[in-house]
Amino acid sequence: MQIKGRKFLSKKEKKQLQLKLSEIYGDTIKDLILKTDNLEEARTDEGLLLLKGNKIWFFSHDDQFIPSIYCLRDTHLKLPKIVVDVGAIRFITNGADVMAPGVVLFDEAISKHDVVAIHEEKADTIIAVGFSLIDGHEFEKTKKGKVVKMLHYLKDNIWNFQL
Repeated sequence: MQIKGRKFLSKKEKKQLQLKLSEIYGDTIKDLILKTDNLEEARTDEGLLLLKGNKIWFFSHDDQFIPSIYCLRDTHLKLPKIVVDVGAIRFITNGADVMAPGVVLFDEAISKHDVVAIHEEKADTIIAVGFSLIDGHEFEKTKKGKVVKMLHYLKDNIWNFQL
């Protein structure tokens, strides 16, 4: 990932960002981005990144900001949850989309195209973030095929990013 430009966000830009993110993720986002936080915007060859403490907290995908695994693990921001079995972990952490047979729990409140957090079964830790390809109520009927399009996972460029 090649950085093309960086800048710290002003208080006004942080406020605008809070409003934009709260439309997507709810009012809890206001506690994540404080006026005193040093937030940095970085333009890269792969898109726009929001950095906090030299770690990527949000990245852009199709003009939408998606929280990183770092952000989700370090804050109380909650995304709809999908739990996968141990056998699916190595595929997901190598960038594979989530397939129906590997899913242990699929939240029924999930709508198609929702941003979701993928958790592993045993330790219940977040290992990836993706877009749901189906509605939660459809999952019971789904026996095979992709159910989540992967956006970010452990060991990818976002996870391994360093300034």
